[in-house]
Amino acid sequence: MRPLRIALTKGRLEEKAVSLFERAGYDCSALRNKGRRLILPLAGGGMEAVLCKAPDVITYVEHGVCDAGVVGKDTILEKGGTFYEML
Repeated sequence: MRPLRIALTKGRLEEKAVSLFERAGYDCSALRNKGRRLILPLAGGGMEAVLCKAPDVITYVEHGVCDAGVVGKDTILEKGGTFYEML
């Protein structure tokens, strides 16, 4: 069984998401020291983060490459479609 894969937008939202995962108890050292890698494990749980551009987050989730994604509401509104908005 593959780990839960979460797509993250590179940039400002990436930092906020990493902080959220750390507060939840995940070791995000791979995300903090990522180098050029785009798929990174989150130690302490069966999760991986995929770093990509904002429009690609939605595409990856729609096509099943990732199980969930973190993206700005502006990107969701531009892309259209049906999505769950987490508060």
